[in-house]
Amino acid sequence: MGANGFPAKVYTPVIDKLGKMVAAGGGGGKLHAKMFDYHPHLKLGVTKDWWGMVNSTIDEARALREKSGEDLVGVGHSAGGALIACAATKSPDLFKKVVLVDSPMFNPLKRSLFSFGYMLPDAIIDNMHPMIKTAGKKKHEWEDMKEAEEYVRSRKLFKSFSPEIVDAWLAEGLRKGENCGKMKLVFKHTSEQCMYKTTPMDVPVIGVKNGGWLGQYDAVDQAGVFLYSNTYTFLDKRDIAFLKSKFKGLDFYDFDDEHFWPMRDPEAFAKTLKKHI
Repeated sequence: MGANGFPAKVYTPVIDKLGKMVAAGGGGGKLHAKMFDYHPHLKLGVTKDWWGMVNSTIDEARALREKSGEDLVGVGHSAGGALIACAATKSPDLFKKVVLVDSPMFNPLKRSLFSFGYMLPDAIIDNMHPMIKTAGKKKHEWEDMKEAEEYVRSRKLFKSFSPEIVDAWLAEGLRKGENCGKMKLVFKHTSEQCMYKTTPMDVPVIGVKNGGWLGQYDAVDQAGVFLYSNTYTFLDKRDIAFLKSKFKGLDFYDFDDEHFWPMRDPEAFAKTLKKHI
């Protein structure tokens, strides 16, 4: 499961490389993978729909397990990892292990501050929170594919991605509008904004509009690994220290790249996944 704002199939180059690595390992090994999109299950402004995304994740995982007849490893990058953690809490027998990659799981103080911040009116929080602000101002439609491609390839973030990931995003991240014929985002910028604004922080603060307890921090004995960036540009050292003290079932490993490492170096990321699955 992928990061907020990115359709799951953008990670296709990673899955393709991982599948080849598994097959090359001998013994008739074969990768059974399901790339699951959670954004279609997000209803704008409905906080409880996070439960809908979690339940959909559980349903998809169970269907894959029944089809493959094998134990599951739940892999999630960024927001996808947070949803995997929630699914593991609600359905403890779902995953044999999990791989959470630089997921938005924070120390209690930071979560409390975020929760109080989300109590502010939308007009304020939309311009205060950098990720919400960026998502809100994201260009989301183009006259044609040529214009979209030129724009995407000119952006600083996409210039840091591997060419095959950019190609996958252009193939999977855009669709033609039904009425206007323009190219539009598959993962709507409004859905991306909504996810940032309604992420339950599992802090029991009365009156917080994104309140509720999702269980993101409750699967403390779940086996697996947590991979985090040692640039600490997304999670800081206090977050990692808290998570290490909380999740006794996870092994923690840092990586020498930024938050979007899976997009920047899918080959290295696939090798790391193979090691941990």
